[in-house]
Amino acid sequence: MASVHGLAPGTRATRLRVLGGFFAFLIEQGTLLHHPICRHRHEVTVPQYLPRPMADEDLVAFFRVIDVLRDRLLFLLMLRCGLRVSEVSALRWAVIHWDQGTIRVENSKGAVDRIVYFSPDVEVALRQWRHGQPSEVSAVFPSRHRHKKPGSPLRVRQIHGLMAPYVAKAGLQTQYTTHALRHTFATHLLNAGAPVEVVKELMGHTSLDMTLRDAQLYEATKRQHYDQAMEQVERRRPGQRR
Repeated sequence: MASVHGLAPGTRATRLRVLGGFFAFLIEQGTLLHHPICRHRHEVTVPQYLPRPMADEDLVAFFRVIDVLRDRLLFLLMLRCGLRVSEVSALRWAVIHWDQGTIRVENSKGAVDRIVYFSPDVEVALRQWRHGQPSEVSAVFPSRHRHKKPGSPLRVRQIHGLMAPYVAKAGLQTQYTTHALRHTFATHLLNAGAPVEVVKELMGHTSLDMTLRDAQLYEATKRQHYDQAMEQVERRRPGQRR
């Protein structure tokens, strides 16, 4: 058997799955009596690499170079509302409720519908963009592709492709992806004191583990909460005046 040294965990896991399927076939054919792969013994752990939230100075530099209203609004909806790229792509004017300052996200990942809120800068960009759009078009971001049906929404792949040129134009060292904006949304909320349960609902997550994975606490936030907790601990020490 060829050596697997130097192969990435994902490659090893894929090869293991292929072998597992082959051995299962041999067992069905009666050629093999026992499956030689034990799940717990031979399982390969594949590390999950998640995009990092954008640093505050990188956010400023990134938005400074965006001079196209549509693109600015696209990215603001991810940063301020926590929308996924697929949710931005599918966004329709009918689900935007101006009087309440909300957007209803329908048929999202995991079949979880939710309500998100838009901040003042998002509202300004939304109204400016709406003013220049034909009233009969239902998609917030209609595609300009000549081979697409008029009014069809901008595709997810197209939105993904918009990010890198702006990152490069801003001179940022980190190769941020669009999902980094959603991570930044969760991180900003958590560090601003929003309960993790609220962040979970706004992100459309089905579990708190997913939210905690997406959001990161700043060192300053951790220090602040630590100092506050230690102050209360000291007050409760026996013999201490309350």
